[in-house]
Formats: sequence, structure tokens, C-alpha cells
Amino acid sequence: MSLRVAVQMDPIEAVNIGGDSTFALMLEAQRRGHSLSHYLATALSAESGRVR
Repeated sequence: MSLRVAVQMDPIEAVNIGGDSTFALMLEAQRRGHSLSHYLATALSAESGRVR
């Protein structure tokens, strides 16, 4: 069963891909066939109890 996963983290351009544990987890999830999305904290909001 594949999952759709959204990850909140710093801009991808600023990530140290050799030492960032969140990036490593994302790579492993992708290797296992899961679908990944990335978003910034500034893009997260809620409306009527739903995350947008």
C-alpha cells in the first residue's frame, strides 16, 4: 500500500542533502514507492477545521 505524504521543511534549495535526516526519510519513503509532497510552514493554514 503506497501512501501520500506531505512533509514540512525548509526550502529544498537550502537543505544539506548529505546531512538532513528529514531529506533522508523522504528518499527512503520515495524508494518504497510512496508519493511525496513538500511544503513550507508559511503555506500551511486551516479553514473550518480543515488543513489547506
